[in-house]
Amino acid sequence: MSLIRWAGIITVGLMVILGGWTVDAAQPDSKLKVGISPFSPFAILTGEEPTGASIDFWHQLALKLNVEYEFVECTGVADKLKRLKEGRIDIAIGGITITEEREEIFDFTHAPFRTGLDILILRSENSTAISFISHLFTKNKLMVLAGVLLLVVISGHIIWLVERSSKQTTTTFHQNYFPGVFEGMYWALVTASTVGYGDKVPKRWVGRILTGFLIILFLPIFGYFIAQLSSDLTLRNLKHSITGPEDLVGRQVAVVKGTTSQKYMEKQRSYIYAFDNVENAYAALLAETVDAVVYDAPNLLHYANNEGEGKVMVVGKIFAPQDYAIALPQGSRWREEINRAILALMESGETRHIRSKWFGDGNSL
Repeated sequence: MSLIRWAGIITVGLMVILGGWTVDAAQPDSKLKVGISPFSPFAILTGEEPTGASIDFWHQLALKLNVEYEFVECTGVADKLKRLKEGRIDIAIGGITITEEREEIFDFTHAPFRTGLDILILRSENSTAISFISHLFTKNKLMVLAGVLLLVVISGHIIWLVERSSKQTTTTFHQNYFPGVFEGMYWALVTASTVGYGDKVPKRWVGRILTGFLIILFLPIFGYFIAQLSSDLTLRNLKHSITGPEDLVGRQVAVVKGTTSQKYMEKQRSYIYAFDNVENAYAALLAETVDAVVYDAPNLLHYANNEGEGKVMVVGKIFAPQDYAIALPQGSRWREEINRAILALMESGETRHIRSKWFGDGNSL
């Protein structure tokens, strides 16, 4: 029995050893599973093949490493890291921030992308006369303007009726309907805005009473309309004076819910508008509902150089810095090889080329 038992143990041991050799021998030939998730402009998954800064960077890394791989689409960063922890993927790429909490669970490579928050505003040159007028004459302002014009027309007719010239008396208002009514409307508008120039003066008591009534009624309405125009002009000029986070105090700022941008802006003295996604924040800026958008610099740069080109611009230096890197399981044998490959791409200028392609020239990423 003793010999049989030892023979069995030896057989099992040989099977384990041979099996281990088989696994080790097979590993170099197996494809790496690389986790990706939508995060423009690092990973864009809307086409047939994924594109983006991180995708391009990984393609170059894979060439350096001489490895085969396949992309595994995940729903987000949290999903990628969960799969990485469970061993369902080998590597996770695309907008993954290095944090102390994550470093306790995973290994990270060198950071090929150093980023942070930035500010997006409307381009100053968009302040054309047409853009300015369309912004000022909103529904509420148009209603006030329509009311003023209606009063001018009515008052013009009344003053002409009571002050028009006759065969017996010559006044400053023409006897005929045209141009008499136009003279009356001119008088009403000038009286409402400047209390008159003196070139059109009522001579009859009825006309003088109408003049007093017109001044009392018109001046507050006309003054309110002019004040609104002046206020909008001032605010429009202030919107384009934003050059950094210190200029956001007291401004209306759009952020994305649950992101670093919201956490940062909650500590500032600004009026925050939190949106579910950055696309809605961009729309609010274009509609001039907000003065600026604060979000991850790469996303803002990508939008400014593509869909928002000519409409918006990124201003100021990056603040609240953070590093994006490649995540690996703890103790992964790929970490050292990937780090060397990253350094090689940086030294060759390939990393700079990828940044320029996706974020534009002159960026600070």
